[in-house]
Amino acid sequence: MRFPNASANTLAHGYLPELGELIEGKVRDNHVSGDKRFLVATDRISVFDRVLPVLIPDKGAILNAIAMWWFRKTEDLVPHHVLDWPDPNVIVAKQAEVFPVEVVVRGYLTGSAWRDVEAGTFERKYGFAITPSMVEGGKLVKSCKLKEPIVTPTTKAKTGHDEPLTPEGARRLVGDVWDELVDRALKLYERGAQLAEERGLILVDTKYEFGHVNGRILLVDEVHTPDSSRFWLKDEYEPGRDVLELSKQFVRDLVQKKSDELTAQDVEETRRRYAELYERITGEPWRSPSPEIPVQQRVVHNLARKGYIRGGYVQILAGSTKDDPHVEKLKAELEARKIPHGHRVLSAHKNTHELLRFLETLNKSVEPVVCITVAGGSDALSGVVAHHARFPVIACPPYRDELDYFINVHSTLQMPSDVPALYCKRPGNAVLAAERILQLAVPNLALYPQRSPA
Repeated sequence: MRFPNASANTLAHGYLPELGELIEGKVRDNHVSGDKRFLVATDRISVFDRVLPVLIPDKGAILNAIAMWWFRKTEDLVPHHVLDWPDPNVIVAKQAEVFPVEVVVRGYLTGSAWRDVEAGTFERKYGFAITPSMVEGGKLVKSCKLKEPIVTPTTKAKTGHDEPLTPEGARRLVGDVWDELVDRALKLYERGAQLAEERGLILVDTKYEFGHVNGRILLVDEVHTPDSSRFWLKDEYEPGRDVLELSKQFVRDLVQKKSDELTAQDVEETRRRYAELYERITGEPWRSPSPEIPVQQRVVHNLARKGYIRGGYVQILAGSTKDDPHVEKLKAELEARKIPHGHRVLSAHKNTHELLRFLETLNKSVEPVVCITVAGGSDALSGVVAHHARFPVIACPPYRDELDYFINVHSTLQMPSDVPALYCKRPGNAVLAAERILQLAVPNLALYPQRSPA
């Protein structure tokens, strides 16, 4: 997806190739490396299970900052998964086995719950009925307050909509631990509602996700953020009418009125509401982190400074396993220079769609990337990669002998216009060229020290 309002101060993607495979969520990009999970909060925003083609400046950093404040305020109730917060947009967490249920707690009847009550479908979906005796004032109206919070669990869908669950359905998915998850969720909501009220806010409803590591239950993902929770201004609350929200619901309402087309004013108002919620919750003014440095550069710098990554990456793309001996020479040179790298075999002729999908993902990399292509015979791979890539491409074909070189070198050298593939015959030169390109891309990191001339 393209984001027309992308800029140096927004983060569209959070792919860090050094950390392995990208696990792309709606707004968070994840990597699992050993026993750690890296969660990169982007500035994407999603509503109704789809990502909108706009970025909200500072959104990812604000979400993380709010979540971290709440994690600290609730860790006595439920331990959380956070290990480190090396960058405003990045949280490093324990890799937990996540329970396949979202525990939704509601203190007020609004949103989908109220629509279900109006439609008479609430009991069928959640296994119990909402009666007037359950709400303050004894009258079922929109936004009415429940005397006691209720739990309305849903499935945790990887794609599409989360589906409502009855308590029995939730128990079938997670086992007897369900009762403990409900108990902890209600305690979290009670603490959240109390602290919100002290700050002139109402925590209307929220969802929690839990996981476990070695049998220990952990609070994972996020907690009491505007993406996972609904907040109202306490002074403006009145049962039976709409209330100004400091949450993603504002964007949902906009989308319902005018589809995906958010104006610049809509984007700025969304950012303002997220920042206002941060300020009301924490009591601190929101300041954009390092506004003079591009977000991508700052993320790479901070993760490299903490030793999680080196800060640049070389991707070897080969057309066939027959090219393995040549690839091994490239790997040896890269390892000698301690340059992070990966190797994939994808033929431009036989795996065209898979190759294009892989390049689409690699184009999302936050850290600088150089690709070295290895294809024998007629070199279509280098041209295809160079045409679709947003990063430098160095062709280093594996020639059998000098005759093979003279016959096929022109297929690499004579590229069409707008296909900027570079060329190096020797693997050592290709890697040296990649290293120098990375040195130019990350000069402030000094991760690739300049070598003295021989």
